[in-house]
Amino acid sequence: MDESSSRNRMKSYEPGIGRLIAGIRQRIYNMVAKKLKDSDLDVGQFFFLHFILCHEGQTQEQIASSLLLDKATISKGVKRLVQLGYVTRKVNVRDKREYLIYPTDKALEQALEIDAIFSDVHQRLYKNLNKKQVEQLEMLLTRVYKNFE
Repeated sequence: MDESSSRNRMKSYEPGIGRLIAGIRQRIYNMVAKKLKDSDLDVGQFFFLHFILCHEGQTQEQIASSLLLDKATISKGVKRLVQLGYVTRKVNVRDKREYLIYPTDKALEQALEIDAIFSDVHQRLYKNLNKKQVEQLEMLLTRVYKNFE
């Protein structure tokens, strides 16, 4: 391919689904980071902690599956939340090789604030969409996601 045809292809390039998803992710990240500026949590830890507050006693594998992330990412995030005093890891009595993750009192004290930030994000995400549109969007994005499994 010569240089001019390469430039022409680049000129006709418009934001596609991938770029839109990346842009939405970045805007969500910036919105949450701004709200967390006085907190010791970062954006990733915020989303992990919100999930843990809503789903106490999950294994790291269950958290990874629910958040569509790999186990290594969850492991690092949980380790940091333990260091910050937001969660504890307790041995699973049914399977001593697993740990169940629980929020601490520190996390529970901030639960309302964390939930409010999460709600703000979702209100912005769904703004100007009706229930049917949200369902359609979720169905389409799930199809796109499954293309990468």
